[in-house]
Amino acid sequence: MVATEGLPVQKCTCTLTSLIWRVKSTKPIIVWKRWSRKWRHQLMRNASPARQGAASASRWQMPIHPQTYPDRRPHLTHEEKALMEQYATAPAGFMTGGRARNVLHQLARFEAPFLDTAGLTPHMDTTLAAARRHLFTSMARTGMAFWAWPQEIWVEVIQTAPGRTHTSGTRFWMLLLAYLFCDMLYIGASTVYGAMAEVIFGQSVVETQVNTVRTPLVEAGYAADQKQGGRLQWVTCLCMLINRNPLVETFSAQLIVTVHELLAAIGGAGQMTGGFALMRLQTSLCQLGILDEPAILDTSHQKTAYLPAVWQNDASLDPIWFAWVRAFYDQTLYGHEISRRQTCHFLLVAGRWLNTYHPEVKEPAQWDEAVAAAYVAYTCNEARRGDLSPASSKNRAYDQKTPQKLSPGGIDNRLGALRTFFSQLQRRTYTVNGKPYPRLQLTWLPQETFKTPNAILAARQPNPKDIQEDTWFKLIWAACTLTKDKLYASSRNPQYPLAYYRAACLIWVTAARRSDEIRRLSLGCVSREWALEMRDEQGNQVEPAQELCYLRVPTNKSAVKKDFVKCLLTVIYEG
Repeated sequence: MVATEGLPVQKCTCTLTSLIWRVKSTKPIIVWKRWSRKWRHQLMRNASPARQGAASASRWQMPIHPQTYPDRRPHLTHEEKALMEQYATAPAGFMTGGRARNVLHQLARFEAPFLDTAGLTPHMDTTLAAARRHLFTSMARTGMAFWAWPQEIWVEVIQTAPGRTHTSGTRFWMLLLAYLFCDMLYIGASTVYGAMAEVIFGQSVVETQVNTVRTPLVEAGYAADQKQGGRLQWVTCLCMLINRNPLVETFSAQLIVTVHELLAAIGGAGQMTGGFALMRLQTSLCQLGILDEPAILDTSHQKTAYLPAVWQNDASLDPIWFAWVRAFYDQTLYGHEISRRQTCHFLLVAGRWLNTYHPEVKEPAQWDEAVAAAYVAYTCNEARRGDLSPASSKNRAYDQKTPQKLSPGGIDNRLGALRTFFSQLQRRTYTVNGKPYPRLQLTWLPQETFKTPNAILAARQPNPKDIQEDTWFKLIWAACTLTKDKLYASSRNPQYPLAYYRAACLIWVTAARRSDEIRRLSLGCVSREWALEMRDEQGNQVEPAQELCYLRVPTNKSAVKKDFVKCLLTVIYEG
């Protein structure tokens, strides 16, 4: 069971971890605790001998069993509630020595499990007392023992506890109490799942299992986590905690799907980096034979959804202007879809500007030269990045916190979109909301009115600088001697194997190719064999030479420039 908490303080999720899933299957099987041990034994009898040996070598058990505490009544008595309030509200330095021992002796059924949980990590007496006051305050307020708390109360108790990223102290102990006594795992940003897994399952067990999934990735060329507690370890420990079993051979397809869904509840960079790490973990599990096939697919390269359906939920746009933008997106046949999408993005920005400063203008025919000049003046002088972005924009909070003026390129893009829009309306007819409109007739010239000022165009021009010869030699030497240590020095957790970075750097310093051309290169693009049909960038035939190899650069997306061949020294091919 997964439930999202209702507090606005921080987005998080709590998951009940008493579900066990069949290995290699996406079909969930609900197994309650009294049957889980029998089910695991049956699973191990059906497993291969190699997996049985690996599992038996990593024996583990939960550090605390709630059944060992006999008095687990869910509600507090009036006396217990009064004692907790007395302890929590006592002045600093008063509740010590004999007074504290007398109160805690009468609250022994709560004190014993709390002390056992806190004893799993090193701590000081002052930290212990602060955590106890936090726990007693919450129990006195709810009138319930902490093992009877529902998930909503646990979320509030954890979020209000100090020590957000500490591996000991109030918040960390609240996380452990929820997990050990209520089978509830808190899902939220900055939660130390690695430390939780090491405390619950044992540091040696966690380290062994993380290395098990890391080894196939390193052998395949992926970079290992550069520092202890990297993202791969973080997401692997999260899977262990949800699975309530640290052995990676018990990880299932359903577990991967569940973690993938829970990562969406973690805001910020953790959601993205956790998703990358989960994809790597899945790759390792497939390499190890634990999963037959991937349970989740990489959606980063999938085609974008139909954009007008996304835009229509924007309340900052006038419906009539949005209908014109949608008609332009659907009915304009020129250019690539990406270009139309970018143009429509800037048209929506202009629509929000109209809605704010000229709400009487709702469609293109109502524009006049004065309104157009006002928009040009605003864009060139007053506009800031993200000032007219929708409320759903991911960068809106950052742009508002650190406002920046538009770059010369950004100004030209905004004005260029309106030049394109009005020019297309003058050239052809459009159907808007089911009504056909003739070609737009204007008394002013959009190309002149929305023209980007010369000063801004001059600032947009590239200003390349010559690289000194000794600096270029240093770049060549760095590309030829790139090692894993040097790569890690500039990137803590590279996304691609070391061999890819070596090849890309060598091609960059020897062939002088742009980044988009390097990205388009395919496997086997370098050849030592000369062919008659080889042409260079200018279309001339490439002459054969014994000391050269040939790099084939594919055509770009617009197919304006055909594929061509770049000559390289043979040492590049051999390297």
